[in-house]
Amino acid sequence: MVSGLSGAGKTTAIGLLEDLGYFCMDNIPAALIEEMTRLLMSSTIEKFAIVVDIRSEIFGDPVEKIKRLKDKLKAQVIFLEASKEEILRRYALTRRKHPLQDGMSLEKAIEVEREKLMDLREIADHVIDTSRLNAHQLREKLLSILKAEWEEGIIRIISFGYRFGIPMDADFVFDARFFPNPHYHPNLSHKTGLDEEVREFFKEYPQVEEYVKSIVKMILTAFHEYSKEGRKSLTVAIGCTGGQHRSVYIARRIAEEISKIGISILEEHRDLGKGIE
Repeated sequence: MVSGLSGAGKTTAIGLLEDLGYFCMDNIPAALIEEMTRLLMSSTIEKFAIVVDIRSEIFGDPVEKIKRLKDKLKAQVIFLEASKEEILRRYALTRRKHPLQDGMSLEKAIEVEREKLMDLREIADHVIDTSRLNAHQLREKLLSILKAEWEEGIIRIISFGYRFGIPMDADFVFDARFFPNPHYHPNLSHKTGLDEEVREFFKEYPQVEEYVKSIVKMILTAFHEYSKEGRKSLTVAIGCTGGQHRSVYIARRIAEEISKIGISILEEHRDLGKGIE
């Protein structure tokens, strides 16, 4: 099941799923979701995706129907969203009309849609914020989710800078700003948390490694408990001021520790190279 805000990337998501061999049906009325699912299940189609958006509510509330499908079929729900500013920008570029825009401004339509879809967002297995993603990056995130469903599971580790905003699709967010900052050391400021010199710098502070171990223990507990409920992916974000040193180092260390026990890791340094802290 794919849903989300208008302008958040559902068309791109449908294109990727079709490329991967999924039979996709867009804009399914809420009243027909279960009937269409039964029809598809009785066919020779092995993989299918149903796209539900704000237009579906004209024919009833889709939330309860999707909940039942999640329980019966372990269907996965992917919800796409973006900031109001980014959606406004995208509509300005495409000059398309928002489905709720009749009688209200575009800005108001976006706000109303977000509120109306909140219950659907709450039951989603995966929430992806596409505000800072291009089409290729969105495809990569969708592939990581699908890979998690095909395999035993995956933990996604993201480093980021608070000055560029918190990743909205993170399940857990950890702050690294209280640790010593290599930026204030002239021989390290131009390097990153991936460089050996910065790694050696943090080895002088045992509390950093204690923090890494604590995070690993916490997210492994969450990952295993989520797995019992049928959810196979977890997104963890580590932030510092600019996303160059502390968060990058800690994200890499967490990835290294989890990799040792055989869980698949997707490591991403979102803001690396955007500037110094």
